[in-house]
Amino acid sequence: MLRSVVVRAPATSANLGPGFDCLGLALDLWNEVEAIPGRLSADDETNLILRSARAVHEMAGSAYPGYQLRCTNRVIFNRGLGSSAAAIASGVLFANHFLGNPLDEAALLRVATMLEGHPDNVVPALLGGVRVATCADDGRVLQTRVPLAIQLSAVCFVPEMGIPTAHARGLLPVSVSMADAVFNVARSSLLVAALASGQADLLAEATRDRLHQPFRLPLFPAGATLLEGAMHAGAVGAFVSGAGPTLLALCASGTQADAVAATFEATARHLEVPGTILRLALTEQGAQVVV
Repeated sequence: MLRSVVVRAPATSANLGPGFDCLGLALDLWNEVEAIPGRLSADDETNLILRSARAVHEMAGSAYPGYQLRCTNRVIFNRGLGSSAAAIASGVLFANHFLGNPLDEAALLRVATMLEGHPDNVVPALLGGVRVATCADDGRVLQTRVPLAIQLSAVCFVPEMGIPTAHARGLLPVSVSMADAVFNVARSSLLVAALASGQADLLAEATRDRLHQPFRLPLFPAGATLLEGAMHAGAVGAFVSGAGPTLLALCASGTQADAVAATFEATARHLEVPGTILRLALTEQGAQVVV
């Protein structure tokens, strides 16, 4: 067995406004994990990276050896930037690599989605790009890449406060109106088509949502004002990233990104909201073995 391996996995943003649990994209911000096999740990049942590695061994029918980890975490926890998806992607990738890659892409996506509970973050974390993903009745992960006909970057406002995904998900209603369902289906479809055709002028409307953001934004009271400011500053679309509280503004030029970042900074200062501004490229690369 190999002595050690280093993998890296990207941050991701899920939902993109209306695409609840089915749309996501990869961002050029990376966690790195060095895994050294042969050491069982008390963390094996609680550490998400190790649980993911164990799941691969179980699916492959191989004894789990335990792993020692050395992690460089750049994706902040509980902020809606896919930290759990990065952990899962790292664990399934290095375990599969140590075993000689017995699981194909479809199997890795399946085990990763089982661990995460939904595919919108783990699919772009493993494969990169902008992805549409869902699960078939038999558990298969159905996914496709959305080709981008326009060059976009992301400007993120990351509050100091964190919100656990389980808590943010628990705020959602158990049922929604037909009108709200149709609203989101229409805008999810419009969003994918606009990205693929390069129609940036459609993104402001296409990133609107009625299914989750109205229930999650109250957890971060300054969020609505910050999103509105980003749009006024020239962002082509803006939304809550994943379960929040991070806000993500899509920009079609460096000039737009400069203006949005400056507006985020000024608005947060005025509202006395502490946070960090990240300017990130979208990436077509997913998790990968680097050493």
